[in-house]
Amino acid sequence: MKTFKCAIIEDSNTQRMLLEQILDKNKNLKVVHSSSATNESLALVNDLKVDFLFLDIEMPVMNGFEFLAGLTIQPQVIITSHDQKYALDAFEFNVTDFLLKPYSNSRFDTAIAKAIDKIKAIKKKQPESKLVVKHNLKQVELNVHGILYVEALGDYVKVVTEERNYVILSTMSAFNKRLEADKFIRIHKSYIVNLKMVERYNHEFIEIKNKKIPISRAKIVELDQLLNCID
Repeated sequence: MKTFKCAIIEDSNTQRMLLEQILDKNKNLKVVHSSSATNESLALVNDLKVDFLFLDIEMPVMNGFEFLAGLTIQPQVIITSHDQKYALDAFEFNVTDFLLKPYSNSRFDTAIAKAIDKIKAIKKKQPESKLVVKHNLKQVELNVHGILYVEALGDYVKVVTEERNYVILSTMSAFNKRLEADKFIRIHKSYIVNLKMVERYNHEFIEIKNKKIPISRAKIVELDQLLNCID
């Protein structure tokens, strides 16, 4: 079984140490980050692309729900809280499990097993042509081959398909890494295009469904090569 990357977001040093000790005993889990919730820790958790997130709710700088809303990845989230009142709101964020402190080792093991089962199930039903993204706080599956182009919108990207548009919290660089390099190209700082959707082009712009998209001079040669090699 693969090793899963874990992040602990908890304001109590004692609780963080206890969780770290528990996780260290599981050879399939590796703690790659442990801290309280801040903008910096949110950015780091997104960059690390963790598989598991152990998250408290009540924290001084940013609460757990604010942290969840800022995620650009879809880890298995296990809430650890002293207060049962947060359980309903937590599951509206599609978390994997809610552990009420103090929790037993067996209850913790059950949560881990549930998370691993969910990861396996996602991999089984998600072929390479599917991409799971968060849109309007919900996880949705995008058909990668149906993407026309991706456009930068500040801290978000707009994914344009033939059916609808999706606005996703992500940088262009991060989203570009999730796409197949031989099928997509970032032709401009603000645009990524699906090569198979290109209808016509010159050395100034390409056209997809009557949308003219500018081409960076540095990308002209690469675009020529990729379009000539495309199936």
